[in-house]
Amino acid sequence: MDSLLYEDELDAARAAVTHLGGAKRVGPQIWPDKTPETAARYLHDCLNQGRAERLSPSQLLMLMRLAREAGFHGLAAYMLREAGYAPPVPVQPQTEAELLTRRMESIMGEASRLVERLERVRGAQT
Repeated sequence: MDSLLYEDELDAARAAVTHLGGAKRVGPQIWPDKTPETAARYLHDCLNQGRAERLSPSQLLMLMRLAREAGFHGLAAYMLREAGYAPPVPVQPQTEAELLTRRMESIMGEASRLVERLERVRGAQT
């Protein structure tokens, strides 16, 4: 959905919740310690402009991740557009795993080089 169609961030978040199956389904994922009914009611309150309750940044991020997994990018697109960024480009999990693997290999290689250098320095001191 086009991020220009949302009135505000709460509207975009409500669209994400709707896409995910509604507050009764999403609320318990955000607040597993609450009963499903209480979590759903609290989520509705958080997404209501007239209420003081709001999602924390980590809860909003969780909602965005859940929406991405379900193929809905409207909330992320709205947030990025409002902050002056380009539209989001979702990273496929396999691609993300590959990126993390390459980064880990690079870090391990650097660590190995540092160990060799440390051994040379220590060897020169004795």
